[in-house]
This record gives sequence, C-alpha cells and structure tokens, in this order.
Amino acid sequence: MKPATRAKKIVGVLAYLLFLFVVVEIALQIFYYVTAGDFLFRRVALPLYQSEPFAGFQNRANLSFDHHTNEFRARYYTNSTGFRVPRPGMEYSVAKPHHTYRIMLLGPSFAYGWGVEYEKSFAALLPRFLAERGFAKGRKIELINAGVPAMYAAPQRIWYEHVGKKYQPDLVMQFVYGSMAVSGSTAPRFVVDGSGHLTEKALTAAQRWRERVKQLATVFYGWMVWTELDTRLSASSTANNSVIGAGRELHQTSRFDPGGPEERDATQFYELLAKTVRDSGAQLEVVYFPLSYGVHPQDESRWRHLGLKDIQAQKAYDTAFMRYLNQRDIQGIDISDALRLAAAKDGQRLYYWLDIHWTPEGNTAAARAVAAALTKH
Repeated sequence: MKPATRAKKIVGVLAYLLFLFVVVEIALQIFYYVTAGDFLFRRVALPLYQSEPFAGFQNRANLSFDHHTNEFRARYYTNSTGFRVPRPGMEYSVAKPHHTYRIMLLGPSFAYGWGVEYEKSFAALLPRFLAERGFAKGRKIELINAGVPAMYAAPQRIWYEHVGKKYQPDLVMQFVYGSMAVSGSTAPRFVVDGSGHLTEKALTAAQRWRERVKQLATVFYGWMVWTELDTRLSASSTANNSVIGAGRELHQTSRFDPGGPEERDATQFYELLAKTVRDSGAQLEVVYFPLSYGVHPQDESRWRHLGLKDIQAQKAYDTAFMRYLNQRDIQGIDISDALRLAAAKDGQRLYYWLDIHWTPEGNTAAARAVAAALTKH
C-alpha cells in the first residue's frame, strides 16, 4: 500500500472514530440532561458566589437557585447578607433578639445544606431537635447558617472575626469533615468570576484541561461503570498520599503525631478559632464527621479508586486528634459512630453515592447526633 493511501486510510479511521465519539458524547449529554435536568458541565460549577473582602468569597446575596442532578433536586435561597435561608426575604437582625439562644454554623457545603431543601438540612433540624431536648432553658433557638460551599476553615475564621461575631452568637459550630487535619493557611485559593463561579487561582494549564475533561459525559459514565465493575484496584496504586474528589485537600496519615507539621498547623488553627470565638463571648464546638466510606462500607471500593488507603487508620487518627483538642480545652464532637449506627439501623443512604454530601436522612442523623452531644455537654 502506498504511503499516501495508508495515510488517507488512517485519517479516515480517525475521522470515523471522532464521529462516533461525538455521537456518543451528545447522546450521553442528552441522557444526563433528561435524567438530571441540566447538562453535565454545569453539575458542579454553580454560579452561587460573590467576592467578599475577608474570606475572599461568599454566597451570592438574594440568591434563588434550583440545583438539579440525577441524585437530588434542591432550591437554594440566600438573604441580603448571603446566609442560606428557608425562604426569600428572611433576614436576621445583627442584634440578637431578647430571650434567644443564637447558634452560628460555619463550614463548607455540608453546613450549607448542599443537595437538600432547607427544611431537610442540618441547619433547619438542629434547633428543632435541641428544643425537643429542652436545650437553652426555654429560650428560642435560632440558627444562622453561615455555611459556604467550598469554603476553607481558616478564611471563614477571619470572616467571623470581622463580620460573624457582630451577630452575637451564643454558640459557634465549625464543621470539619474527612480529616481533622485542616489547613491553617488563609491565602485565597479561589476567585469569583463575573458570572458567580469559583475558579481556582493556582491551577496549571494541564489541571484546567483535566477539569474540563471530567465534564465529558463519556468520561463521567465511563468512570461510573469502571468503579461499579472493578473493585480490584489496590490502594498501593495511588502515587501520592491524598484522596481526590473529597472537596478539600485530604491527606492520609498513618498515625496522629501532635508534633507533626500538619498537626501543628491544624492545632494552631483550632486554637486561634477557639480564641476568636471566646473573645466574641460565644462557645465553640468543632463537629467532625467522615466521608461516606467511613459510614457505608459499600462505598470503600469507589474511594479506593480515588486514593483511599486505610480507613481504620484514618478513623484512629481523627479520634486521637479530637481527644487531643478536648484535652486542650477546645470542645469538639465526633459524630462518626452515631452516623454509622444510624446507617446500620435504618439501612438508608446517609450520603449520596456520586455526590459526596448528606442525603436528607444523613442531615437528620447528623442533627440528632449533635443535639444529643450538645445536651450532654
């Protein structure tokens, strides 16, 4: 076969394969749209944000957004200050109302109530469960949800120091998930573009292309099939010691070492947060919980593909870290065991399978566990 003929044949084959890929991609994108109510490329990158001078970004004010995927549908509302609220126009007075016990909830998307209607979120359920237990000695319990999806703990502490404390909370609750080793860095990681999307400042060109590729339906559904069928991939195949897809930097450590660099960094953050909260006249509770693999054993195979190595070591690490903080007079609640018991008892999903967040049942179990712990405290 002549070289020109061979080259023409190769070009024809490649063109045919490209055509097949485009047809399959369009078909799967349409399928995703029909089943989820939106296109895949808009699944995670949501226009929910606006710039903020202290934390770098916050929830967009006066938002009304319908979040629809193939796992859930939820409507998000925020008020004029960016707090998530159950209905449009609901505001909180800066001065705490008389005879009110005010809680301020800090944290990322779990605190925000990602993937559930407000009335089914942790923020809505906790005051009700606390009132049922006689918490706050008859005062009205009011919870201000200051959770911001993708928000790191250290920048939000700065926001609390300048803004949040003005609301005079009695209790400040900081959500931490996946690992107690949070970063104390306050360097801004994200910026908000003109359409209200977050973009990561430090991504390389290759990383940006990787994020775009993940939005292809062929990659998305191919990954789902792979994780369902192949459970033989060992944790040793992961080159680094981090878990990807966790929504935060989540490094795995074999044992808790108070003198280790990550532990020292995180402890300094918790101490600074506790001081900031105490100086504002409030009490701090750090609430820790695992990702889904720490509650649903059937999720382990999926997370092993994402870098998970040793669940028991991570559990022991976070238990030891929480005990260490409590010994240093930083009050914390680990609700991991309560979530595991709730999942085993009811047999329900507390976390969505694909999305990493709590289902309505997960929000309920978490709120009950925290209410029980707060009542004991």
